[in-house]
Amino acid sequence: MEQRKVVLITGGAMGQGRAHALKYAENGFDVVLGDMLDPADERFQETVKEVEQRGGKALAVQCNITSDEQMQAMFQTAWETFGRLDVVIANAGVINFGYTWELTDQQVQKVIDINLIGTWRTDKYAARYMLKQGFGRIINISSTSGLYGTPQLATYCMSKWGILGLTKTLAKEVGSKGIIVNALCPTKVKTPMCETESYVKFINDLTGKNFANWQEMYEGVPFLEVDDIADMVYWLGTSRAAGKFNGREVALDLGTLQ
Repeated sequence: MEQRKVVLITGGAMGQGRAHALKYAENGFDVVLGDMLDPADERFQETVKEVEQRGGKALAVQCNITSDEQMQAMFQTAWETFGRLDVVIANAGVINFGYTWELTDQQVQKVIDINLIGTWRTDKYAARYMLKQGFGRIINISSTSGLYGTPQLATYCMSKWGILGLTKTLAKEVGSKGIIVNALCPTKVKTPMCETESYVKFINDLTGKNFANWQEMYEGVPFLEVDDIADMVYWLGTSRAAGKFNGREVALDLGTLQ
């Protein structure tokens, strides 16, 4: 019997992470879900349940991406449980808003610690285990904000640009050893991160609109669905074609880069 493949996803309990988990599970993967949420949380439990309904085994781990100790433990547990890591998706991320001159050290540090250093920490342990087995694919989630500047998004843009530098460097370091590293750069996506008053205000400021809530915003501004991202992340992680390039940024931009 052929051994099932394994994907590890940070920020895997909800939003984009959940969509990635379900896409891989329904295509024959077991899934390691790392998240800040306690695995007993009903949102995390729902993701685990849906993974299992699709035929995958789910290993749910509470893990703070800013803790090296917790990240090391998660990867070790994943390796001891499944004995392989075929795909790692560095998905966990946060956003905050403010004009560059208004930002505090704390605001900047929070986003850099989670989005950029957390992605590096994910990549570090992914590479260590993939080097042991001689193969693997790493997918870093950047953003179109890693390709151009956006008012009030200095922290987010800084972190997402940094992820591209990390991606290109690691790809050169491990490309000759059977490991592919690429970054996906989506535009706005319908996730809980966008369903807040602060995000709606940001979009209103950016577009000159006056949306009263996120439901109106989704109607009035183009957003990707999480399944759009999941389809691309699955292609990057599994297709023969996606194994033919390394260290690249792949934009899923709804035309925003024109």
